[in-house]
Amino acid sequence: MSTPELDRSSGVPLYRQIAEILRRDIDDGRVDASAPLTEAKLISRFNVSLAPIRQALNELTRDGVVYRKQGRGTFPVTGVRVDRPADLKTGDLYRYLADRGLHPTSRVEGIERALPSVELATKLDVPTSERLLHFTRLIFVDDQPFAENDIFIRSPEDFAPTADELADGGSALALLERRHGVHIHHAEHEAWATNASAETGLAIGVAEGSPVLVIDTTFFQANGAAVGWRRAIHRPEEFTFRFVTNS
Repeated sequence: MSTPELDRSSGVPLYRQIAEILRRDIDDGRVDASAPLTEAKLISRFNVSLAPIRQALNELTRDGVVYRKQGRGTFPVTGVRVDRPADLKTGDLYRYLADRGLHPTSRVEGIERALPSVELATKLDVPTSERLLHFTRLIFVDDQPFAENDIFIRSPEDFAPTADELADGGSALALLERRHGVHIHHAEHEAWATNASAETGLAIGVAEGSPVLVIDTTFFQANGAAVGWRRAIHRPEEFTFRFVTNS
């Protein structure tokens, strides 16, 4: 018996139709986030073989719509899902979230001058005695924690932006360019998964030990001099970072 959800005469592959149906169900909140999307249930629902079900789940996993927990199954991602384009300019993530109607807000804490660790001083090629501008930015989307950013910037001592200037999308690097002519030419990123500390888990609303996505970014001027460094910690199922390489 054929399910009315699928149009087997449309020419659109069955796995693609299944993926789009599940995508709509998840986006509309019709799927229980605590219950796995099992292959057996989906085979029964769509009256198809295993192959298109697996193709559909692979596509949804790649797109960040579902995620897999080892030994537990495939679960829908609820809430925020952000696919960050590779060509998004430094400081534009906040605007990008707003343009997508996700209502971002941010809170800036702990603005200070701080000495870098040996590791950070090496990354920025600065002495460990040089005091860097340091602050933490917490980003929220629709009032839900989205990311925690820890930021260090090499700048003149009289560069002292306020929390109001940096709140809700205010970019310290953009202010640095306007006030001191320091232009960011490019950035380099390193990304990996780790477990949330108690402090980070509290900040972004996950349990201690939960998997999180970490993205370290170093900002450079055109002459290759490093200007700043940022560590962004995200919920992994809510953020996709797209990389582009040139052949």
